[in-house]
Amino acid sequence: MTFHTVADILSENERSHERLVAGISGINDAQANFRPSEDEWTIAEIVEHLNIVNGGFLRITAKLLKQAEANPKPAPADLNLGGVIVDADGNPAPKFQAPEMVRPKGGVAIADAIAGLQTTLAGFAELRARLEAVDLSDQSFPHPVAGSLSAYQWMILLAEHSDRHLGQIGRIKAADGFPA
Repeated sequence: MTFHTVADILSENERSHERLVAGISGINDAQANFRPSEDEWTIAEIVEHLNIVNGGFLRITAKLLKQAEANPKPAPADLNLGGVIVDADGNPAPKFQAPEMVRPKGGVAIADAIAGLQTTLAGFAELRARLEAVDLSDQSFPHPVAGSLSAYQWMILLAEHSDRHLGQIGRIKAADGFPA
């Protein structure tokens, strides 16, 4: 997917959130806490992880925005940006281990994690006018796997990361022993 505006990015983040909510809609506690194998997360842990990470994406983007506003350049007319963790053919990057600081701790209800995800999206919406007013291309922050990412790329990564984990949730739901 190509993103031409901040609005494009934020709209895709909203759509990704809607896909996630639809993907976990109606699951019960046994399903939310089903662990397909000892080294895999549960659906509840995945949603908790997304809440932790997405909040971090918002904080990083806000920090980079402040840097851009300190020495503002006009926003580009067309971002013409592609994905961050997918290759040119749309294939996801290889699986990697989440750093300790963003691993789920457990005990967080899915509804609470979803509420946190909504709060993060609302935070991006509150920043939208400011994000659209300046060029964020030169401000960057390191990602543990993808390397240095611009503020735009951090925003794009939010939906990609969520969709990646939605695929993981689908595999859990299809796993042998998943509760009915």
